[in-house]
Amino acid sequence: MKSRLLDGSLRKELWRAPDLIGFAAHWTWIWCVFWSSLFYSEGAFIATSTADAFALEPLWVTSLLANVITIAFLLMLSHFRNPLSSIRALPWAAAALTAIGTLLISHPATVLAGSIALPVYLVGSVLTGVGSAIVVVLWGELFASLGSQRTVNYSVVAFMIAAVAFLVLTAIPADVSQILVAALPVVSMAYLVRFKRSIPHLARSKKNVHIEKKPPYKLIAISLFFGISFGIMKGLFAPIGPELTGMRDLLNIIAIVGGSIAVFVTTSIYKMDFDHMTYQVALPLMAAGFLFLPLHEPFNVIGTGVHQFGYQYFYIVLWAIWPVLASRSKLPASWIAAWSLFSIQLGQLVGSIASGCMLGFLRTDLDLAMLSAAIIFLILLIALFALGNGSANTGWGFVKPIEEADSSSEFEKSCTRLARQYRLSPREIEVFFLLSKGRNRAHIKEELVISDETVKSHVKNIYRKTDVHSQQELIDLIEGESAPNADG
Repeated sequence: MKSRLLDGSLRKELWRAPDLIGFAAHWTWIWCVFWSSLFYSEGAFIATSTADAFALEPLWVTSLLANVITIAFLLMLSHFRNPLSSIRALPWAAAALTAIGTLLISHPATVLAGSIALPVYLVGSVLTGVGSAIVVVLWGELFASLGSQRTVNYSVVAFMIAAVAFLVLTAIPADVSQILVAALPVVSMAYLVRFKRSIPHLARSKKNVHIEKKPPYKLIAISLFFGISFGIMKGLFAPIGPELTGMRDLLNIIAIVGGSIAVFVTTSIYKMDFDHMTYQVALPLMAAGFLFLPLHEPFNVIGTGVHQFGYQYFYIVLWAIWPVLASRSKLPASWIAAWSLFSIQLGQLVGSIASGCMLGFLRTDLDLAMLSAAIIFLILLIALFALGNGSANTGWGFVKPIEEADSSSEFEKSCTRLARQYRLSPREIEVFFLLSKGRNRAHIKEELVISDETVKSHVKNIYRKTDVHSQQELIDLIEGESAPNADG
């Protein structure tokens, strides 16, 4: 029974793999830029007087700072413009900024820059931070509108694609790989635009919703805590030897993919709720990573992999929480996603800088062991307190993703399935959605701001592709598609 559920649920998502190439492209870019030596090595020439006490890579600090500031701006923008993807230039601006920034931090650019290599590298770092912030918020906004379980399933599929792409890109010559990586943000945003248009209720979402409610404080606190924990591990482990970099990168990718699969298993098979997934699985795993930290290489490298496993597990859980909050609070998905992403990125920045500075005061292995023990105690204490005070029985923490209804109705999901089955174009999907609601051509013309002849052309194409001859037959087709799913 469990095996059938696992295979069937994931199989239903595989048909979306072409659209998910965009999400996979985003993660491949992240891994190549921040979890491999493809770009970090280009910043090795940047040395400061505090190098011994502050060993964080300039790319990490500069890009992350720009990332946090940009998400804060998008958070303010989401007060007045929703969805953010309704700003047509935004995805393409994000793609351009990220791609240009990636090129500027590449080996060819730093070689050509000569004496001004440092400013060029730093400008590239800032652009990657700004562009990638917009990219991740736009993806978060889209996924927060799809439902919790689908968010988990899509993440698993996208991460599998990204893992293969990462292995290929890190195996080819570095200069070629860097150019290909720079193109990934453009691929990501192109597919995001296509993905959004292929979902009727997203393509027709209301715009310019003014937000007056308070921020999601509990979600902010959890995101900030996990971000700080991850940042501390990053800062304490920054001075890794070059001979172990490859092992670290490979372990991180394995941990990321493993974390996504683990979320799928705990949601689909064990049907855990959000609080137990966060405090019984993610936090203990992250704490276990710190157990390895005081040990000598290569065991401390393994510890970063264990910690990454727990962090990535929580990160996907975090994305799965957004649809619940957006649906229950009737708030725009961009508002929920931006607050959460801002908090977790800010936590990473603060944690990594703080721990990077602390390295100068950790003179012996005993000092590092005592610090690790204190961090483990704090993490486990928070986990026990959170589960012991009844929070797991109240609010969204009690929700099980597999039991959470998608934000769209069954009727809308049936429209989506049929639209994709018959390969309707994005504009035909919009017309199809309105026809399914019983709207006439005059209404469609006014709603979509297109000519009557264009409406006639789209309707004719829809009827031809779906093999129906009238609007009523089209509605009957959709109702027939909905009936088996309602029974199941």
